[in-house]
Amino acid sequence: MTTACDEKIIELKPISSCRQEVEVAMVEMLVSLQKRGWEAAELALALADASEDLVMLIATKRLRPN
Repeated sequence: MTTACDEKIIELKPISSCRQEVEVAMVEMLVSLQKRGWEAAELALALADASEDLVMLIATKRLRPN
């Protein structure tokens, strides 16, 4: 992911083809939240925390046999 900084707004642009759809959705969400006044650093930490919670939830679940 690349960034471009313009004063207080950080523009995020996805570059990884492997994660392209996730990054596009994430960038759209973050841009929308920045327009509502949230700071990029606060958003990044909240996103990281939520992602970690999801990973831990998935890791603690048993896989169902096929």
